[in-house]
Amino acid sequence: MRLLDRSRPPRSVAARLQAASAWAFDWDGTLIDSIGRTHATYRQLFGEFGIPFDEADFRAHYAPDWRRIYRRVGLAEEFWPEADRRWVALYETEVAGLVAGTEEALAALREAGVQLAVVTAGHRARVELEMRANGLEGAFDALVFGDEVPHSKPDPAPVQLAARYLRLQPADLVLVGDADDDMAMARRAGATAVGVLTGAAERGRLRKSGAHWVAPTVAAAVAAAVAGRS
Repeated sequence: MRLLDRSRPPRSVAARLQAASAWAFDWDGTLIDSIGRTHATYRQLFGEFGIPFDEADFRAHYAPDWRRIYRRVGLAEEFWPEADRRWVALYETEVAGLVAGTEEALAALREAGVQLAVVTAGHRARVELEMRANGLEGAFDALVFGDEVPHSKPDPAPVQLAARYLRLQPADLVLVGDADDDMAMARRAGATAVGVLTGAAERGRLRKSGAHWVAPTVAAAVAAAVAGRS
């Protein structure tokens, strides 16, 4: 029996990666190595509200939209504003670094003439701070933040807005993310959905949510695309 080589995309997907005019990336858990810190922040936050929250809970309930996490763990909506303030205070005690290979991957796409975007549920102030700290300020042609869109992931609106900023159609984009909501959003928008395993979701969950292909990292996904570009 021939084994499937998961390190390489199927030919049909490889063709889409190589032909794409732009690549859009989720931020947390995709470009930025923040998942461990995010889990620790939620664990401490929910502990303050008397809600147990271990790593299994985090992987089961994680979503880019934190309000969905609040709802899934049973945090009463009346406490959400307070929880938001505490989350920011707990999380921002230090700045997360980039996932290994991110800078090189972005540079390779740029050299190949591909436009770059970030599509994140994170708020502008926090994400831009992390971009500056990691030397990525000005590295992207379009930025879409969670506090600046009418509908959050998995709604297709964030990808559609990124495409509009880039003067492209969603079908011309590759969307790379680490969460099932990223994959569902990309699919609904008509973009190519590529999952990565540097976040909370496992391969099967990403595939079930609509990923055309799941790569280990952003660097691996970009390598598969750049290798086949003329």
